[in-house]
Amino acid sequence: MKKVAVITGCNRGGGEGIRNQLLKAGYFVYGINRSPTLNAEQIESYCEYICDVSDANKITEICNKITDDIDLLVLNAGIRKFGKISELSFEDFSYSIDVNLKGPFFVVSLLLKNVKKAKGTVIFIGSHAGRYPFGFGAAYCSSKRGLEALSECLMEEVRREGVKVIHLSLGAIKNRDHGYEEEWKIKPEELGNTILKLLEIPRNLLPSDINLRPQSPKELNIEGIELMQYK
Repeated sequence: MKKVAVITGCNRGGGEGIRNQLLKAGYFVYGINRSPTLNAEQIESYCEYICDVSDANKITEICNKITDDIDLLVLNAGIRKFGKISELSFEDFSYSIDVNLKGPFFVVSLLLKNVKKAKGTVIFIGSHAGRYPFGFGAAYCSSKRGLEALSECLMEEVRREGVKVIHLSLGAIKNRDHGYEEEWKIKPEELGNTILKLLEIPRNLLPSDINLRPQSPKELNIEGIELMQYK
């Protein structure tokens, strides 16, 4: 019988890498994505639901359709909105919190019972931005720091029920073209393989909080979010 995984935001980038490696490992994967995966109907052992995780009513409807026991829940969906605090719109700040923090809360609260039945694992995909804030990053950094706290709270609530909760704080990922050489960054497939390795850790050990960084970051004369590569 196949193990079951649910991943939010797995239509591209890091989430896609996680999805593909889990499929190769024999998982059946449910994807909850804001936009469709290209040729999703041709991917075996994959079922996709289109939904913005910040929409409480819609995400409740979608999660209620997933009745399987869940071996792995990966909360990956997120957005990036940047700008000075004095210039950042209320809408962009609020939407960042809605997607990056409230969305994972909605999903995990709705699917936790399924994870408990499987004594499964919940992985929150965080960011170094939550720990090393930078200028122009108020919306993103705040939401990611909150996500880390949410993960810690859940871990304390369910660790004695056989459920593992892991916060994975990521450095720079090669998930889109920025116009410069990026081979030094974390590859999406490497992220997927790392998660598979974490799932092999003995049941009595809990890697609750992990920093995952590029080994050899390239020196770049840039500012903002890319400065996280140096952390």
